[in-house]
Amino acid sequence: MSITKKLATDTVAYGVSSILARIINFLFGFLIIKFISPAEFGTYTNFYAYAGFILVVLTHGMETAYFRFVNKEESKETAFSTAFYSILFVVVLFILITYLFQKPIAAYVKEPTFYLQLFVWMMAFDTLAAIPFASLRKQGRPMVFAGLKILNILFFILLNILFFIILPKLNLTLNVTSVSYIFIANLVASILTFIILLFQFRQLKFSIDFSIYKKMLWYAMPIMLVGFAGMINEVLDRIIMTRLLPGSLLENKIQLGIYGFNYKFAMIISMFLQAYRFAAEPLFFKNAEKEDNKQMLAKTMKFYTISVCFIFLTITLFMPLIQFSFSKYSPSSATYFEGVGIVPILLMANIFLGIYFNISTWYKITDKTYVGAFISIVGAAVTIVMNIVLVPKIGYFGGAWATLACYATMLIIGYITEQKYYPIPYDYKRILFYLAIAVGFYFVLQYLILPMQFSLFINTIIAFCFLLLYVFVAYFLEKKKVIA
Repeated sequence: MSITKKLATDTVAYGVSSILARIINFLFGFLIIKFISPAEFGTYTNFYAYAGFILVVLTHGMETAYFRFVNKEESKETAFSTAFYSILFVVVLFILITYLFQKPIAAYVKEPTFYLQLFVWMMAFDTLAAIPFASLRKQGRPMVFAGLKILNILFFILLNILFFIILPKLNLTLNVTSVSYIFIANLVASILTFIILLFQFRQLKFSIDFSIYKKMLWYAMPIMLVGFAGMINEVLDRIIMTRLLPGSLLENKIQLGIYGFNYKFAMIISMFLQAYRFAAEPLFFKNAEKEDNKQMLAKTMKFYTISVCFIFLTITLFMPLIQFSFSKYSPSSATYFEGVGIVPILLMANIFLGIYFNISTWYKITDKTYVGAFISIVGAAVTIVMNIVLVPKIGYFGGAWATLACYATMLIIGYITEQKYYPIPYDYKRILFYLAIAVGFYFVLQYLILPMQFSLFINTIIAFCFLLLYVFVAYFLEKKKVIA
C-alpha cells in the first residue's frame, strides 16, 4: 500500500471517531440553542475555550514526545510510563491549585465555583487518557481508538438526552442550571472512558528512567509552548471577547454566544485536521529517516489541501440551505445567524492552520522544536494585538480576522524556515490553484448569484454544480498520482 493510500485509510479510520466526536459537539451546540439562551451559550463557549489552554499545559507536549521516544531503541520500553507519570504529576498539581484558589479563579472567569469544580475533574480525566490513546495510535489500532472515542460520545449524548429531554418530561430535575447538565454529562463520560482504557496500563512500569525523562521533557517543552501559543491563536478571542466588547456583561455574552455558534461551522475543518493529524504524525515520524520522506510530505500536503477546499465549498455554498433548515428547527436561530459572515473567514483560517501543520513537520522530525515555538509566539502576538485593536471596533468580526491573520502569518514564516532549513518539494502552484478555485466559487455565489434572488432550490442546484465541478477538476488533475 502506498504512503498516500495508507495515510488516507488511517485518516478515515481515526476520522470516524474524531470527526464524529466533533460533529456531535457541532450538532449538540446547535441542538441546545432550543434549550438555552445566547447568553448561556456564551458561558458554554467561554469554558470550553479555556479547556484548550488547560489541556496543553496538563499534557505539556508529552504526547508528541511519546511518539518521538517510543521509536528510539534506548527508550521504547519506558516512553509510555515516563510520559504518563509526568502527566499524572501535573494533573494532581492542577487539581490542588484550582481547589485552593477556586474562589478567585471563579471570580476571574465570572462563573460559579460549581461550574469550575465540574470542569476541573472533567479536564483531569480527559488528560489522563491522553497517553493511553496515543499508545493505541502507536500500536496501529485505529479501530479500537475509534471505538473508545465513539463510546465516549455515546455516553455524553445519552446523558444529555436524559437531562434535557427525558427528565423534564417526567417532571424530574437535578436542581441545577442547563450548563451544569453539559458539564456533568461530559465528566461522567470522561470517567467511564478512562476506566475502559485501563487495559492499556499493562505496559506501565512502576519506575521512571530519569535520564530518558530529562530528554523527553527537553523535547516536549517547546512543543508545549507551541501548543500554548496555538491555543492563544485558536481560542483567545472567545476568552477575552466579553472583556473587549463595549456592552454590558450580558450583552457581551450574547455576542460571544453568536460568535461561538458560527465558529462551529469552521470546526468542521478542525475535525478533518484532527483526524488527519492522528493518522499523519505516527506515519511522519516512522518515515522520518527514509530517503523518500520529503516526497511523501509533499504528496500528503496536496491531499490535505484538496480535501479541506472541498469542505470549505460544501459549507459556504450550501449556507442558504443550512440557514433555512435551522429556521425550520428553531425560529430563534435567526439571532445566532446574525454572525454568519464570519464563517468563510474562519474556515479559511483553519485551512491555513492545516497547511502550516504540514509544513511544521520538518522541525518536529529534525528535533528543532524551538523553531515551532518561535513561530507560534509570533502568531500569538498577532492574535493578541489584532483582537485588542479590532474587537472593540468591529465586534466578533475582529476576532475572525485576527484568527485569519494569525494563521496566515504562521504559514508564511513556516514556509520561509522550511525552505531554508529542510526544503520539501511541495507543489505550491497546484495548492494555490485549489485554494483559488474554492475562494472564487464562493465569491461568485455570494456576490453574483445570491443577489439575483433566485429561489432556494435554484441556489442549491447552482451550489451543487460548483461543488461537482471542483471535484471533477481535482480528480482529473490528480487521478494518476492518487492511483500511484
